[in-house]
Amino acid sequence: MRRLLTGCLVSVSFLLAWSVSAAKPLPDVQPFVPYQDEFVSAVVMTPKTHQVLYAFKPDLPHPAASLSKLPNALAFLTRGVLMSRSVNLLKQDEVGGGRLRVSSGSTMTVQDMFYSSITASANNTATALARLSGLKSSSFLQRMNQQATLAGAKHSVFFDFAGMDPRNMTTARDMALIADRAFADPTIRRAASTASYSFTVRSGRTRIAKTIKNTNDLLTKDPDMWVIGGKTGYLEEAKNNLVVRLRKLDERGKPMAGTDVIVVVFGASTKETMFATAKRLAQWTWNTHAF
Repeated sequence: MRRLLTGCLVSVSFLLAWSVSAAKPLPDVQPFVPYQDEFVSAVVMTPKTHQVLYAFKPDLPHPAASLSKLPNALAFLTRGVLMSRSVNLLKQDEVGGGRLRVSSGSTMTVQDMFYSSITASANNTATALARLSGLKSSSFLQRMNQQATLAGAKHSVFFDFAGMDPRNMTTARDMALIADRAFADPTIRRAASTASYSFTVRSGRTRIAKTIKNTNDLLTKDPDMWVIGGKTGYLEEAKNNLVVRLRKLDERGKPMAGTDVIVVVFGASTKETMFATAKRLAQWTWNTHAF
């Protein structure tokens, strides 16, 4: 498991090789059998090569929920906005759901907003990023959709910045491709693999210390998993969604380069089921394929 100190922006996994090998199925292996109603759709894919190692309804359209924040981040980074710039969170950024709990007009850096969006899945900061991009809302949404297309996604469309709109639709295969593109970016990867992040918010003359926590339990609570990057999402229409890039650990608990898989689970009934399923899919893949 990746455990990062509060506010730490450097992951030791960056020092490991990013080589990707073809995964070959081992002979006489048992197929992965989902539990009844365990998920709506799922995919296991190798990064870069996009080899699909497991798929269940991989092209079934499904609400993206907060996984929409990955194309948001990709689109925002194309604008070259300085991460150290001081900016304000405004009342117009509030769209409901999970949010960074600060008062309207509070000042922080762009980086603080970026981490709040990806690490803690705050909807108001994700919406603020679109505003701070300098683009009109329609142009930013167009750029989000362009980033999905550039990733290879063929059945995805995004109508809002944070994932509150159930019309934000994708598929398990598409989201694996989008995540591969997103987690290949070091800025997104750091935010998506940081367990907790601390920063200071200014509200008038008052300075408030904030610490946000990652929403991915595989990163923060599971000693068997080494997380390269991940993003969770929930809407009533979507249930629980997860995309995560995982790396196999050897017998000493050291991550093994060349074993990365991207796991997508859509529509799990509970968060606990979602994380357990992703772990089970990853472990099944490592046990049934030679990397």
